[in-house]
Amino acid sequence: MGHAGSPTSDSPGPQAPSTTWSGWHHRLHRSLLASPELLPSGASLLVAVSGGQDSLCLLRLLQDLQRLHHWSLQVFHGDHRWRPDSAANAAHVQSLCTAWGLTCHLEVAPSRLAGEAAARQWRYDRASALCRHLGCGQLVTGHTATDRAETLLFHLCRGSGSRGLGSLRPQRQLAPGLRVTRPLLHFSRQDTLQCCQALQLPIWPDASNEDQRLTRNRIRRRVLPELEQVHGAAVAHMAACAQQLAEESDLLDQLAREDLSIMGAQQSASLSPQALAALPRPLASRCLALWIQDHTGWRPDRQQLNQLLLSLSRPKTMAPLGRGWWLRWRRGRIHLQQGNSEMACPPTSHGSPSPPADPG
Repeated sequence: MGHAGSPTSDSPGPQAPSTTWSGWHHRLHRSLLASPELLPSGASLLVAVSGGQDSLCLLRLLQDLQRLHHWSLQVFHGDHRWRPDSAANAAHVQSLCTAWGLTCHLEVAPSRLAGEAAARQWRYDRASALCRHLGCGQLVTGHTATDRAETLLFHLCRGSGSRGLGSLRPQRQLAPGLRVTRPLLHFSRQDTLQCCQALQLPIWPDASNEDQRLTRNRIRRRVLPELEQVHGAAVAHMAACAQQLAEESDLLDQLAREDLSIMGAQQSASLSPQALAALPRPLASRCLALWIQDHTGWRPDRQQLNQLLLSLSRPKTMAPLGRGWWLRWRRGRIHLQQGNSEMACPPTSHGSPSPPADPG
């Protein structure tokens, strides 16, 4: 892969793309024809390019397929200033875009961002703002099946349910009129490397990918190789499992929405615990999660939902949800209420607030 701070030694440097048609082009083209909603013909696309193998493979294939799909292509590169070579990395991406006849928009973080999550959020925020400015409806990223397998393992270790395990979807909404699209989820990281080598693309190696202090890197370098020793197609199977979980989660959302409508709870901040308890547990959990999310703007985690479902059979006076929200039992229904515990608690017969119930 070469040394950090320069493109890989087996690549010739930035060159104008050729019109060579490869198996990689055919594979992506066929996938986009099967799912035309991913990258519609004529769409304005902003492609996130780090300079690594996945994003270079993506950009090259999209530009070569542009004549068939008539997209408008522009490039975004975010320099979060994590590495000493980040400015050189940015210059490399800009040089590549110039050689390929593409407009590159560079965003540089005002200071070094604290942590992987903060850096990722900053990149999405800046890319989203740029999409709105340019009128691009699609932010396109080079996530692969390997990323999806890593994400599944990461969320599995965190105790996530099907919704978390099925994350990193082919497409999701970032904001009204703006979607992030991941057209390479049927490619593995080995596929993108082979594509870059076959097309002689100058990969910029990211030294932070070797940092074992980062959880994702430990999964990538230690866990996945062991699982691939158990079964050679482990990554593909985990990615397929994530897709199935995503589809099942969507179906559960649909069924839960229908039940919430029947209960009259979609427009109401109160809910019948008896109606909820009569549902199968997975459906009751999803109904409760969506109801809380619709009315508070945030979604409780799996542990909170399990505790709330248990409380349906033994009603309390109050139960804290977090972020200033409480669940209150009154007249045979549960109500969402915002405010501190003293304000939220109903008065006792003596006119003073009763204490909130023990959340345990």
